[in-house]
Amino acid sequence: MSGKISQMWMDKVNVIYRAPQVYNAATNIFSVSGGPVLISLFGLHATAAAGGATTLASTFNGVAGEAGAVDIGTGTIVGEVVTIPMNVAAAIPGSIGAIPLTTALLYPIGMLMGLGAAGIPGVVILTFAVSTWTGGIFAMYRKLTPSAQMNVL
Repeated sequence: MSGKISQMWMDKVNVIYRAPQVYNAATNIFSVSGGPVLISLFGLHATAAAGGATTLASTFNGVAGEAGAVDIGTGTIVGEVVTIPMNVAAAIPGSIGAIPLTTALLYPIGMLMGLGAAGIPGVVILTFAVSTWTGGIFAMYRKLTPSAQMNVL
C-alpha cells in the first residue's frame, strides 16, 4: 500500500511560481536540489508593459533553452505569455496571447534537470537584455526522486 501511495505522490505535477518583478539582466530564477526533476512547461506572463525592446535567453544548468535570444518586449501588453521551448534548436515564439505547444515549434517532452557541477543545486537562468520586462515566471515539473525539489531564487 505505501508503495502505491508513494508512486501516486511521485506522479503528481508540481507548479512553481516566481512573483512578478522587473527584470533587466541575467537572473537566477529557480534551482533544483535533492535529485532530478522533469520540467514539462516553462513560461512567463507579463504584468506590465515592457520598457521597450527586451530580449530573452535561457539556460537550464548551462544548457540553452532555445536557439537564441528573442525580443519579448516590443509591443508587450499586460497578460501576454511567453514560453521557453527547452530545446536549443527551437525559437521562443515571442510574447503572445496564446501559444499552442506543438511539435512544429520543436517543443520536447521536457527538460531533465538535476544537480549542477560538484553536487551544487542546478540553476535556471533567464537573461533579459536591452530594456526592462516585468512579470511572473512559472514552471510545471515532476519530481523523479522523493527528495527532488525546485526552489524560487
